[in-house]
Amino acid sequence: MVRQTIKYVPGFLLLLGIVFATGSCYYDNEEELYEFYYASNPCDTTVSTFSGTIFPIIQGNCATSGCHVAGGSGPGLLENYDQVKSIVDNGKLENRVLVLRNMPPGGPLTDCQLVLIQRWLDNGATNN
Repeated sequence: MVRQTIKYVPGFLLLLGIVFATGSCYYDNEEELYEFYYASNPCDTTVSTFSGTIFPIIQGNCATSGCHVAGGSGPGLLENYDQVKSIVDNGKLENRVLVLRNMPPGGPLTDCQLVLIQRWLDNGATNN
């Protein structure tokens, strides 16, 4: 009886491994997950200003406690336009946020936020 049970263990383990492997290949797009929210609150990319659009994104994702603020571990401060513009001018903002997408470390920004930042950069990254 024990030998018959042992005979099925490798097959069971293989099946279990396949279930876990395929179940872990899961990617969600925030806009698809919250389609109802985005349908009623569409991403308006027609206007992208520093004070109204970009700085709130930076304050909520970059200039947070422990990161790009005074006393934080992030290199450089992002607490005002001049500080943000300095990392725009040296290419780090575009490279880390839009190209590599490894900032912020908590996860990438939404597609809408990325488009807004790109639009602001394309328009000269002005202080408006």
